[in-house]
Parts: sequence; C-alpha cells; structure tokens
Amino acid sequence: MTQSDDTQPESRPKSTHGGRRAGSGRKPSPFGSPVAKKIPRNLLPMVESLIQKNKAGKLGVVLTTGSVPLDALVVHPNPTKLDLPIATEKIPAGFASPAEGYIEDYLDFNEYLVRNPSSTIIARCGGYSMLDAGIDKDDLLVIDRAITPSHRDIVMADLGSEYTIKRLHILDDGCVELHSENSRGDESYPNYTFSDGDELAIVGVVMHVIKDVRKR
Repeated sequence: MTQSDDTQPESRPKSTHGGRRAGSGRKPSPFGSPVAKKIPRNLLPMVESLIQKNKAGKLGVVLTTGSVPLDALVVHPNPTKLDLPIATEKIPAGFASPAEGYIEDYLDFNEYLVRNPSSTIIARCGGYSMLDAGIDKDDLLVIDRAITPSHRDIVMADLGSEYTIKRLHILDDGCVELHSENSRGDESYPNYTFSDGDELAIVGVVMHVIKDVRKR
C-alpha cells in the first residue's frame, strides 16, 4: 500500500542544533574593516610593527613616512667606484705609533656609507641641537629611508612646518618622544612629545655623519 500525495507527514519538533548562534562569528575590529592595499616593500617592517601593536592594544603614536626636503641630495643610481687604501695599523690619538703602516685593503665609500642607494638621501644639519651626539651645524647626514626606525635611533622627522634631527625614544606605553642632545649651548633646544593616536612622520634614519674638521 502506497502513501498518497495528500498524506501529511508526522510533525516533528524543530531542531535546536546547527545553524548560526547569536553572537557567534568573527568579532568586528575596533579599528574598522580590513582594506587591501599595495605598499612599497621597504615599508613592510614598519607596517608589521603597527599591526603587532594593534593586536596588543598598544597602537600608540603612528609612525609614517615623511616627505623629503626639497634641498636634500639624492644618491646617484649608478655611482662610480673609487677604492681608497685602508691602513693596517690603527692610529692612536695620543701619540704616534712607531710601527710602519701597511695597506690592508681598499674601501669604496659608496658601499660603506650607502646601504640602500634608491632610498638614501644626504641632508645638511641646520642647527646645534644634537651636538652631544656628535652632529654639528653644516655636517652632512646620510639618511636611509628604508630602515625602520627603532628606539634611540637618530632620525630626521617631518613636523609639518619644519624638519628636525632628533633622538627617537619609543616608550613602553607606545608613546613617542623626540629628544635634543645639547648640554653645552646657551639656547634652549626643545624635546617633542607625542600622545596616543598622534601621527609622527619620519623621513629616515641617520646612518652616518660626514663632518669637515678643518674649518675654512
């Protein structure tokens, strides 16, 4: 005997298993929905650092890449090679060494001073706020824009209305400060403090200082 089409099946209680439960699923991010974005490869370390601070709830000051000063010098993409001899003996500052110096090797200053040619600029220091760090007015600064700034690096910062060379201090709470280092001058050289949520534009990290010790 077959069941006719109009026969109603026996009613069953509604299942309480399966399906989406209230409050389940991925929680919304307090920083907004993610966005796919192409960024230069040399900025990846900085972005990764910000992501980790996001996850830890310590976003602090956002470090961004500042603009390059108009009068900054750019490293030539195809520099000529110039090998200069390096002496074997170290020269003492107090007295002359009786040993005769010998050539040990040759050094190309392009390779020694410039790690990333495409992201390196040269700028001249315009003041005396970093004298205790060995940076005098008119010294040439080799600045690498591809290096992720770290605690106590000397950096060039873009403050919007001016550029400045300062020592970067990254505090445990995520806040950032820029410190002057001049205990000898009569002028007051300010430090800069940035609170949580502020944006600080870093042009690059100072890698080398080139100074003229023979004053003209």
